[in-house]
Amino acid sequence: MDAKMLSVEGVTVHYDGAIVALEDVSLTVARGGIVALLGPNGAGKTTLLKAIAGMLPFERGDVVKGDILFDGVTLTNRHPADISRQGIALVQDGRQCFRELTVAENLRAASLVHPKGAGERLDMVLSYFPFLREMTHRQVGLLSGGQLQMLVIGMAIMANPRLLLLDEPSLGLSPVMVQSVFDVVDRLHAEIGLTVVVAEQTVPRLLKIAHDVFVLSRGSIVMHASPSAMTESDLHKAYLS
Repeated sequence: MDAKMLSVEGVTVHYDGAIVALEDVSLTVARGGIVALLGPNGAGKTTLLKAIAGMLPFERGDVVKGDILFDGVTLTNRHPADISRQGIALVQDGRQCFRELTVAENLRAASLVHPKGAGERLDMVLSYFPFLREMTHRQVGLLSGGQLQMLVIGMAIMANPRLLLLDEPSLGLSPVMVQSVFDVVDRLHAEIGLTVVVAEQTVPRLLKIAHDVFVLSRGSIVMHASPSAMTESDLHKAYLS
């Protein structure tokens, strides 16, 4: 892995000008790494990912202190479309897509951020998720939860990201589908060198593929360790801090 790609420097986030969601959060993400961002429900994981992707203003949130740098360039207070064009893709929880459109139409729409090379990226997505090839003309609203999760990850790949942010991708999935999700994350890293940040409450499979772990609790980073050095007891204590 190379030098840091993403740097979050002392970031504090408020909602509605008063509610503190993150306080003095700092972390770095190395180029080509897989980072696990762990923490209990309400710890601030989603807020941090949305701060990176520029999505906070849509929920009356604001970075009131600190800075977020991507390849040395600030992302703070930039429009999410601009951030997306820089090469950052966020897969939010809720599996957001155009459910009245078909699978093919959703993948095509996602490629409009970076249309060049869309054909090659589509081939890659369909090789990762072969079932999508059989469902290209199916309306997305008819897909199962697991199929939707795979689709929205595929849509993120179609945007040609250099940094992929995944917000609790295992939520509501069967153990088999969870395994499939993290197998794909591992392949994206191994085959194309994609940098990935995955926010989860706790998933053993994620710790097996991650290179670095940060733990959030009550809006602050309470632990930073390598996956091999982190014990279940350490994680439990961090969640209670």
